[in-house]
Amino acid sequence: MKLLDKIKIIKNYWPVSKFYFHSLLKRNKPLFGLFFQVTDRCNAKCLMCFNWKKINKKSDELSLDEIQKFTKTIGHLSNLVLGGGEPFLRNDLTEICQIFSKNNGVRKIGIPTNCLSTDKIIDSSKKILESCSVKLKIVLSLDGLEKTHDHIRGIKGNFNKVLETYKELDLLREKYPRLQLSINTTISNENEDNIPEIIDFVDKNFNIQFHTLELIRGCYNQKNVQAPSLSKYQELIKYIFKSKNIDKNIYHKAIYSYYHKITADILKEKRQLIPCRVSSFMPVIDATGNVYNCELLPKIGNLKDVNFDFSKIWNSQIAKQQRKDITNKKCYCTHYCYQIQNIVISPYHFLKAISK
Repeated sequence: MKLLDKIKIIKNYWPVSKFYFHSLLKRNKPLFGLFFQVTDRCNAKCLMCFNWKKINKKSDELSLDEIQKFTKTIGHLSNLVLGGGEPFLRNDLTEICQIFSKNNGVRKIGIPTNCLSTDKIIDSSKKILESCSVKLKIVLSLDGLEKTHDHIRGIKGNFNKVLETYKELDLLREKYPRLQLSINTTISNENEDNIPEIIDFVDKNFNIQFHTLELIRGCYNQKNVQAPSLSKYQELIKYIFKSKNIDKNIYHKAIYSYYHKITADILKEKRQLIPCRVSSFMPVIDATGNVYNCELLPKIGNLKDVNFDFSKIWNSQIAKQQRKDITNKKCYCTHYCYQIQNIVISPYHFLKAISK
């Protein structure tokens, strides 16, 4: 890698690195971002869903008034990821974005979608872009070509809805340059033999910012669904690196390539290899107000029990102890969203990633 390219990568990832190291000097550490699962409702039936125990169960979702309350106690946020469930099933998704933009100064909002509700996705995306001065990233889920994708997602016709939604979003992007589009593919034993054709299909048919491929994680909806074996994953990595959607973005290429290499090592050694610091600045809040240091670990409290004062939960002894356990490597995972951030804020791993 050329020196100029390395400088560009450092400059691109400097905001999160700078934030993290500055936070080390502060007693009350600020947050960089938030994962907010806005709903447990979903119109798909994904085989590998990690959240399936909550999906479509009757739940008391946080209202706009309640979201207003807790956002006023959470401080400044640079990044916001709105998940679910299917986020676009909330009719007030635009208002939620407006609240975070006003109360927390959010600059980037990411929203994953199964693409089944095309009209709502387009309408909400347009309204968010019109009412909030943010970069909006819509991540379309695609786990295979038609037969495979529809099988994994449990809905006949879902593949064609992905194509339809992308087409409409692509048109919207022409009017709103702040709109970014990406594809996310989860890798399991249900599609591990189809990964090369998925990559080729995306390369040829989508003009996107990035194509993320990540292993399934957590508690799966179906017992027969599993992550690929280590040997199979190592085989797939070689093909993943050939994707033009990786090569065209030098900022992501170095970090993303390193993520896959380190993930293979984590699977092999079954332990935490990169110091996990993400839980100290990017918490998770689910649709009913439960707060987590990490979505894979037990909750540390519920906003409804503390009058929606996030700080009371975040600064509690149970929260601090769990973060200490994470730092002491009592857990490990391959969660893409976490590991990418961990690489960026680890001087050793970041420099190693861009040294190739």
